[in-house]
Amino acid sequence: MKGLEHLYIPTGKFEDAWNFWTEIAGGKALETWGDGGHRSGIVSFAGQSIVIGGDDERDEDQELGYPVRHGAATLYFSTPNLNKLYKDLANRGASILRGPLKTHWGAKVMTVKAGDAVIAFVETKSKKRK
Repeated sequence: MKGLEHLYIPTGKFEDAWNFWTEIAGGKALETWGDGGHRSGIVSFAGQSIVIGGDDERDEDQELGYPVRHGAATLYFSTPNLNKLYKDLANRGASILRGPLKTHWGAKVMTVKAGDAVIAFVETKSKKRK
């Protein structure tokens, strides 16, 4: 999917979800981190990055301000100018959950409500050609 930065899937059963994506579906494990009930990892599947976030179910992602439901994926799309996109969406009446902010992993992200779904936008600066 063009523009899809990554897909985030929260789960209360990390090992089961990780096994599905890496063993059953045949994705390539890129990295894992954390321990106990807070394990997470990135798998590459069909050219897309999928972040599996193993965590206790919370009512809301504290950083990005959206409801967390195990198994309910959040799409993260790339955009070259997050501030402009934020202004454009706000001017059009979008339901902004969290405006642009720098996350704990270093990316600048915002979230919006799109019907029943949550969409996140990640600022991705294009590399200048030499």
